[in-house]
Formats: sequence, C-alpha cells, structure tokens
Amino acid sequence: MKTRIAIIGAGISGLTLAQALNEKNDVTVFEKARGVGGRMSTRYADPFYFDHGTQYFTARTTEFQAFVASYMEQGIIDQWQGSVITFDEGKDSSKRLWFEPHYVACPNMNSLCKALAKGVELKVSIEVAPLAQRAADGWHLTDIEENPLGVFDIVISTAPPAQTCRLFKPYIPEQSPMQGVDLKGCYALMLGFKRKWNKPWIAARVLNSPVSWISVNSSKPQRNPEVTSIVVHTDNDWSQAHIDDDMQEAQRYLAMQFENITGIATGDADYLSTHRWRYAIADEHEKTAPYLNKDIGLAAVSDWASASRIEDVWLAARQLAAMI
Repeated sequence: MKTRIAIIGAGISGLTLAQALNEKNDVTVFEKARGVGGRMSTRYADPFYFDHGTQYFTARTTEFQAFVASYMEQGIIDQWQGSVITFDEGKDSSKRLWFEPHYVACPNMNSLCKALAKGVELKVSIEVAPLAQRAADGWHLTDIEENPLGVFDIVISTAPPAQTCRLFKPYIPEQSPMQGVDLKGCYALMLGFKRKWNKPWIAARVLNSPVSWISVNSSKPQRNPEVTSIVVHTDNDWSQAHIDDDMQEAQRYLAMQFENITGIATGDADYLSTHRWRYAIADEHEKTAPYLNKDIGLAAVSDWASASRIEDVWLAARQLAAMI
C-alpha cells in the first residue's frame, strides 16, 4: 500500500515535492487559492497579464540549471533580456547590468507551476484547518469549515512559517528554525495601458524610495507586446511598516510614487490594481534542513529552510523529498 501524503500549498515548493514523491506514493496537493503558483502567480485582466509576485529567477547550481534547461526545451521557460536601469532620487537614471541569465516562465509566470501540476492530484480553493490529534490510522484532515479531506500518513506544509506553525501547533518544536524566520510583506501595483511600450528599458531597480522595482511585464517572452503591462513592487521594510494600510490609500500613494519616478501618468491607465503580499520575502538567515518528523508523519519546507530565491526554494523541496 502506498504512503498517503498531503501537501499543503501549490507553489513551486509544493509542486516540486509532488512531482518527486508522486510515483511511489499517493499524493494530494491542497491549495487555498483558485489556482497554482503561490508567489509565482499571474493576475489575469485581459488584455493585461501581470506576474505580480516573483518577477524572474536565476540558475546557479548544476541541478537547477538542468531543470531549467529541460523546461526551456518545452518552451515553458525562456530568458528575459533587455535594458535594465536604476532610478535614484535626485539623480539621472543609469544602466544596470545583469551578470547572469534571468529566466521567466511562459506565457506567464504561473505556467511553470501548471506544468509541474500535470499528473498530480490537485484540489484548489481549499484551506486546510489546523491539525487535530493524530488518529491510529493517520491524520484526518478537514478544511476550515470542518469538511473532511481524507486520511494521510504524512502531512507536508509549504506555507510561510507563521501559517505552518498555526497549522501544526502544538507539534512544531519550540526551537524549530521556522519559528525564528520573519517574512516581510510587499505591495504590487499593476498598471495596464492599451498601447505599446515606448521606452528603451524593460525593468528598473529603484533606490531610496518606497518603490523598489518596476517591471514592464509585457516585455517578457511570449507576452502581448501590443499593450503595456507594468508591475511595481515596494520596498520590503516600507511594506512591513504599512502592511495594514487601507488598500485604496496605498494604491493612490504608490501610483503617485510611480509617476514621480518614471514621469508616466497613471490617470490614463486602462487598468489599475494593487495586491498585498503579507509574506513576500524572508530576512537573511542561516539555511537549515527542512522539518521532518517521521514518527508522527509531519514535514515542512519553505523560505525558512532556504532563502526566497526560486532556485533555493526548489532545492530545499528536493532535499525534503529525498529525506522522505
């Protein structure tokens, strides 16, 4: 009889685990959102599409480079190329060099997670409730409305550390590394214009501002170049200090900041929206092993075991799969 495994979260961690464990185990992935991706999600507002979480990823290890190459052959990953600049208040913009390839999933960032989800038992729009006491035959999972989800030998959380601790409490050791890692928030301002992008840069790093990054999403491979889709990310320290601000006020403020930085008026935007990521990026911390308690069948992995880079999260998920 195969081991019954529940994976909570259908981002890059959860789906990497599912692919690694699916052949020899009975795996089910639960995702509270309507689709896969996590921070590799895409906002659809036809004709505009916004990778409003992860903007790109790099590949520095042989293992991840091989993974990227396999999906490049399928057309699901491609290299994002173009001129990147730096904005700094009171100074002229300057060219910024990328010293390594920068990759994106195609035609949208969540396309990679959709590919990883193929052949996996996936249940979306389901929020798993905190665990009750383990029964003799395994973990009886329910959703937050107490609907039964099944019985599992192993439950794995790929949620942010604060959410994992709520799900697994009181089974998480007090000295667990995941309890000492804080994830800072981020706002994503999304602007759509029904016209082609007419500036020479595709992205910009912003210094000394509440805004930290501006991406011309429509400049990425396999996107629609006939319209302009822009994603604006905020500085994580600023975001954390304003994480509970009114969304409309935050949007007006960030639109003003974007205008001041770029000179692009937001008043004639054909689409304007803002998303708040409460758990966007982990503070720098020492990498540690994923959590695995074989005796009771609990495991967890996410940024707290690695770093927030896609490659690091993927490697940590692979490490946990090998441990299991």
